[in-house]
Amino acid sequence: MKFTINKEQMITGLQAVQNIVGSRTTLPILSNVLLKAEEGKLELTATDLDVTVTCAVEASIKNQG
Repeated sequence: MKFTINKEQMITGLQAVQNIVGSRTTLPILSNVLLKAEEGKLELTATDLDVTVTCAVEASIKNQG
């Protein structure tokens, strides 16, 4: 995966999903954000196993992943 994104767009996407990512969890994977790059957008996903939030922001995608 290789992409280029504006700093403000990345911050906007992370702010949209940050409330789901907990600082103290029993499963370490739940304290991360999944990034998926495809077709001109970067998709950010976070979950706490009860709620899942996904946000897509515009990005220049060189290699999908």
